[in-house]
Amino acid sequence: LAWSSMMMERFAALAFSLALCAVSVAGTPREHLIRHATPHVDASYAYETTADGPLDIHVIAHTHDDVGWLKTVDEYFYGSNTSIQNAGVQYILDEVITELEANPDRKFIYVEIAFFMRWWREQTSERQALVRRLVSTKQLEFINGGWCMNDEATTHYEAVIDQMTLGHRFLQENFGVVPRIGWHIDPFGHSAQQASMFARMGFDAFFFARIDYQDYAIRTQQKRMEMIWRGSQSLGAASDMFTSVIASSYCPPQGFLFEWGDEPVMDDPRLENYNMKARADDFVAQAKQRATWYRTNQVLVPFGCDFMFQNANMMFKNMDKLIAYINANRASYGVRAFYSTPSLYTDAVHRANLTWEVKTDDFFPYADGPHAFWTGYFTSRIAIKGYVRTRNAILQAVESLYTTTTKIGGHKLAPDAYAAIEDLRESMGLAQHHDAVSGTEKQHVADDYAKQLSEGSVLSENALATMVGTLINPSSPLAFRSCPLLNESICPSTDALRNPKTSISVVAYNALAWKRVSYVTLPVPVPSVSVKDSTGANVASQVIKVNDTLYELVFPVTLPALGFATYFVQPTAASVDSDPVPEAPAAGYVLQNQYLSVTLDDTGGIVGVYDKVLSEGVSIKQEYAFYQSSTGTPQDSQASGAYIFRPAQNSSFPYVSGTPQVSFSQGTQVSEMKRIWPQVTQIIRLYADSAYLEITHTLQPINIADQIGKEVVTRLTANITTGGTWYTDAQGIEFQKRQYNFRPSWKLEVTEPVAGNYYPTNMGAYIKDTKGTGLQVTLLTDRSRSSASLGEGQLESMLYRRCLVDDSRGVGEPLNETYVVTMREWLVFSSPSKSSSLYRPASQNLAHPPVLLFGDGAAVAQPQAATYTYAPMSSPLPPNVQLLSLHTVEDNQVLVRLHHLFQVGEDALLSKPAAVDLNGLFSNVEVTNVTEVTLGSTLPVSKLNRLKWNTASSSSSSDLVLSPPVVLKAGAPILVQIEPTDTRTFLLEFKSTSKNTFNNGIEVRLN
Repeated sequence: LAWSSMMMERFAALAFSLALCAVSVAGTPREHLIRHATPHVDASYAYETTADGPLDIHVIAHTHDDVGWLKTVDEYFYGSNTSIQNAGVQYILDEVITELEANPDRKFIYVEIAFFMRWWREQTSERQALVRRLVSTKQLEFINGGWCMNDEATTHYEAVIDQMTLGHRFLQENFGVVPRIGWHIDPFGHSAQQASMFARMGFDAFFFARIDYQDYAIRTQQKRMEMIWRGSQSLGAASDMFTSVIASSYCPPQGFLFEWGDEPVMDDPRLENYNMKARADDFVAQAKQRATWYRTNQVLVPFGCDFMFQNANMMFKNMDKLIAYINANRASYGVRAFYSTPSLYTDAVHRANLTWEVKTDDFFPYADGPHAFWTGYFTSRIAIKGYVRTRNAILQAVESLYTTTTKIGGHKLAPDAYAAIEDLRESMGLAQHHDAVSGTEKQHVADDYAKQLSEGSVLSENALATMVGTLINPSSPLAFRSCPLLNESICPSTDALRNPKTSISVVAYNALAWKRVSYVTLPVPVPSVSVKDSTGANVASQVIKVNDTLYELVFPVTLPALGFATYFVQPTAASVDSDPVPEAPAAGYVLQNQYLSVTLDDTGGIVGVYDKVLSEGVSIKQEYAFYQSSTGTPQDSQASGAYIFRPAQNSSFPYVSGTPQVSFSQGTQVSEMKRIWPQVTQIIRLYADSAYLEITHTLQPINIADQIGKEVVTRLTANITTGGTWYTDAQGIEFQKRQYNFRPSWKLEVTEPVAGNYYPTNMGAYIKDTKGTGLQVTLLTDRSRSSASLGEGQLESMLYRRCLVDDSRGVGEPLNETYVVTMREWLVFSSPSKSSSLYRPASQNLAHPPVLLFGDGAAVAQPQAATYTYAPMSSPLPPNVQLLSLHTVEDNQVLVRLHHLFQVGEDALLSKPAAVDLNGLFSNVEVTNVTEVTLGSTLPVSKLNRLKWNTASSSSSSDLVLSPPVVLKAGAPILVQIEPTDTRTFLLEFKSTSKNTFNNGIEVRLN
């Protein structure tokens, strides 16, 4: 009963959802002691669909298997913890494979490769051969094919591409197949960039079920449930994706959830309760009703749900009877029914040769009722959102360093180094699930995600330390280690500086393919230290007093592209560099460098920013506020919770009050204002050579002693005329225009003027003057959050949430985290025409800070300086091109992705196409083979043959290839051109051209 109740809550979230009945579910799959004969199902119609024939009903047998939600991923796989939910994926796959073998007419689709991999490696070789046969005959089809079904609001494009690649490579290696359909039936709103990425993976169609209830009503009435979605403003028709909104929900039609207790098909007229005709009549009636919402004579009817098909025999047996009876009575019903797949359905719709409308905006925010906007999860479980982002940085670093160390540099490493990378890949893949980084899982499941990420991180950071030690001294590798609690100002390695005779080494690795200067902050136990680089030269540094026993060391690190540099820190007898200023100057405080001058009032609050380069200023203030979480009203019981943001009022309240404790420090490297309230500690920093202002928020657990849930925001208010317009990014790629109380595709009836204007914010958001003059204010975040502009010149972003009650969407517990959370944001102030040239590279630096490793103080001597610098690239990439991936995928292959950071029209120079020489990326090696592949890395672009669709726009749908194919000539440059926001993916093979020294004194023979 508990399971059925939770499922009803979840599916109530779907617009026009099914009215599920509360029924009990059998505790374990029944034993199949006797196999009953099943009627033959004529499936030939699936291959004979015509545009002008009778209605074709495509029955899609599937299961939706969350890789964590109410239970952990492994609890779900094994079927344990049944007190929460009766769901065991291993039994689903066991049963489905058996039932597919029993009847060759049946078909089934499967999505979540994280589960399938677990099941696959437990199978016998005979069972694996059977599965391969079912895949080859297309009875079993892999749809989507990612490690998980990722969220689209709170995921960053780097992690999405990685998890899709992980699943696609598994499918290629084991089955030789490449998925061609996107299937996101459960994520809570949909990003235009997700559609664009799917297009770049070579997909032909994108199916999902959740769109706003108002949008849904309009689309069903106007037969607009299918369209061409142009996901990228920059790529245009190359990003076109045929998109189908699944009617009602992704579960079976009402009354046909056989496995959950709905009435079975009773087809023997000699027995009591014969209902064959009634059941078929009901099914056909519902299918015909759905068909009225679409333009062709094809209708897709999903037959599966969350963790369904644990009793596959029951499901297939009843479906077989329905299909057989309907087809035997085609003349009276006027329909044909058959087992199908989304691929077959897409092909059938394509054959209709219709002209389709083009959609260019997204499907955010999603609401399933007047007071039920799913905008809360954009910020729910903010701690794990930050942890996922930092773990992505570690993964990209270890992937790149492993590849340059082994495939480019020729070092032999123990197998456990690559195994460590695989472990973190898989943990990160799980974390992109739409009930993971989204924050919509139960607390013990969130803890499990964090545990798996932590375990993978430890292994990968150990691998990083081993590689750095080997590169610095190949003959006798040095020992290094990380400090995972640096965000809490804890580092055992720097504690060694208590000994005045001790020196420690700090290696800073740069995972970006540009030379960079970044500031690092380290906790130190003494008030004065000196910093030297690997040549012995002094490095300017600054020590800031935190308290009587703790200080912070700040110094710049200059890092080669995709390489590292080493610095040496030791105690000195000098005094602390910057003591706090005890009292405010009469004119207030000022933070300034060569780029900015930031004016603060006598409480340390920002009041103005002046751009010295442009000679322009803006008045601006920052404040903390909160919305009271609704627990429902007599008119509408909807509460605010993990999914839903519903404020009790449409106005906010001050979150902090009174004068904060203020501490102001100035020095050669950074000027800092620290403001302390009981609820929040805020640190405002301006570094000596940075064009951005850094704000760090440390929030204590939200106090709910007053029995009021709270949703805390930071709000910027500037003297800018914004006209109700602001801009948010889509999964870190393109920015999209947002307008207050407005939807580009349909007329919005406003019911929630606060929650209905919140949008996901992965990388950042900005406001600018409607006339294009003055300064643009851009906020960059270190994790996924949400933002809105609810007043003139305002930009607010949610920081932290704590709610008193569950919001009735299935998770079954309030959002009640009690962590101390620290997050950073960078504010960029510049003209609208110049801002992107600052915030695009800054966002990369924020997402990929230098990875720091520490050498044991007592053991470190300083060898020759050149040994401590590692620079594997021949030259940095152009400033508008990101080396998105540098991964080892096979013994002789390296996966390289080049991503253009800028979108069309953002910058006069940097938004132009960029050229890169693949043969000039790395020193002393030459490319011997190059294959361009789609974004998922498993299909050569030369074999790509996407469906082409007729569109109502001036440009028609087209293949993905935007630039000429690469040409390989021995010793010659291999020039590739990357268009704005495009990503080109290559599989490369290298050979050595000489002893590889990387210009840094490390001599390595390639094997």
